[in-house]
Amino acid sequence: MTPYKNFSQNNTWTSRARKGALYLAVSAMLAVPTGCGSDNNGSDWEETTVEEPTKGVVTTVEETEPGKFTVVDEQVAETRDQSRVIVRHLDGKVDTMTLAQAKGMVGNQDTVRQTTVVHHHGGGFGLGHILWWSAMGHMMGRGFGSPAQSYVYRDSRVMGNASSELRRTSVSRTVKVPARGRSGFFKGFGSRSGG
Repeated sequence: MTPYKNFSQNNTWTSRARKGALYLAVSAMLAVPTGCGSDNNGSDWEETTVEEPTKGVVTTVEETEPGKFTVVDEQVAETRDQSRVIVRHLDGKVDTMTLAQAKGMVGNQDTVRQTTVVHHHGGGFGLGHILWWSAMGHMMGRGFGSPAQSYVYRDSRVMGNASSELRRTSVSRTVKVPARGRSGFFKGFGSRSGG
């Protein structure tokens, strides 16, 4: 005959049972959707229509003082892949950047439009800021609803021509982006705004 074993006094068994129950309770809580306080019926994503350029742009900038630039010319290119930035430096050196290289020049601070423009001797802003607020910015993701800014151009007659052509030949598509106006942990996450 097998001797009777008192499981109520077996600390190893009760310890395992408690750990198992705790594991099940935590698993059940994690499996329940919480919605994170979303104020759009539980959806953290929304659909939006974006316009994407089918053509490209060649933007020429000149250095006006060390580290400061201004747009001197913009020409529409036949394809996005032909997009380039031509940089003329004060020392006479000329650099050419691809669209990918130009995107790398733009930081978050460059995507904030200047509301008060301080004209330095010769004018100009940092290269990333100039590129974002010219027609090249549309190639980098700045929406067409956010127009080019006249203060990035040396001559206002250059402004707008390339942007207008890019918009006219763009295609629209629907994409899902993080929902706006969420509360809780995800509040503040959303699509990058250009102005």
